[in-house]
Amino acid sequence: MQLEFYWDAAGDARARCKGPGQAVAGFLESDLQDSTSAAHEILRAVDDVESGRVPSWERTGNAHTLTLSPRGASIRDENDEDARPYHLSLPALREVVADWVSFLDSGRGH
Repeated sequence: MQLEFYWDAAGDARARCKGPGQAVAGFLESDLQDSTSAAHEILRAVDDVESGRVPSWERTGNAHTLTLSPRGASIRDENDEDARPYHLSLPALREVVADWVSFLDSGRGH
């Protein structure tokens, strides 16, 4: 999955992905937006599920539902009833969310 992060003309954090993974980009920009605290909540939840402290975790945001289980992560677009959930591993989700946090932190001064 190749994600690109950028700031739009209004100064909003945006993400895009060519091909599979568009649900991940949509989740980042619609549900996490520019909230590093929301991103850190996701990272803690990934750690909790991976370690077995919690058996599963779910959060419905503005447009997507993120479900975590020991088998991995699933992102479902709540605005498209025909959309199939997008699945990725917990380590892949951790990397994407950590990259989003880094992007947000680097753009704070703009």
